[in-house]
Amino acid sequence: MNTMFQVGDFFVRLRDKGDRPKLTVWNKAGTKLVSEFINTATPSSWEQIERLTSTEVVEQVRALVQESN
Repeated sequence: MNTMFQVGDFFVRLRDKGDRPKLTVWNKAGTKLVSEFINTATPSSWEQIERLTSTEVVEQVRALVQESN
């Protein structure tokens, strides 16, 4: 899975790095907000990603990860 999309004011890239999906999110100014592997993301990890971005970003990324499994 290698995809890039926009959610509101955020640009999201989700890509496979070996056997682990890596999430990178930038804001509209181009500042990188998140760059982490998410295959072992805990609920608190998702909460942190949501605080840095938005609920919509988390929902779309989680849906894409679930689809690819």
